[in-house]
Amino acid sequence: MDNTYRDQIGEDFVRRYLSAAIVPVSNGSRTSPTDLVIAGQHFEVKTASLGANGTFQFNHVRLDRTYNYLLCLGICPDRIVFNAWRKGVISEGGAGSLVRMAEGQSTTHRLTKRLAEMNPIEELVGWIREEAQATNPRTLA
Repeated sequence: MDNTYRDQIGEDFVRRYLSAAIVPVSNGSRTSPTDLVIAGQHFEVKTASLGANGTFQFNHVRLDRTYNYLLCLGICPDRIVFNAWRKGVISEGGAGSLVRMAEGQSTTHRLTKRLAEMNPIEELVGWIREEAQATNPRTLA
């Protein structure tokens, strides 16, 4: 499955999951570099399946796009997991090492995460609410 299709499935899942929990979520516009707007914040969403080596490889992470958070969605045979970081944390290496997707270019990167570094999807709504409260207390009021 190609990355674009996988990421679209991930975006659709996140949108439906958060909508069911009454968290404000919408698509970025067709011309917007943002995948989703969640609780007033712009999110880039990357989706990966668990590899045989026990890691997720989130491809095409771009630091030149306008977004507040990177949300990584991991698909396992028996569960869904996530982790998310502010864009500044990613830029400073706080989410892990970013590896260039192709030699000689600096636009797109790969972020590899172990399953142990991810959180159960059931914690996503609480994480969103905490972040929204910290950045804009009125967002979920």
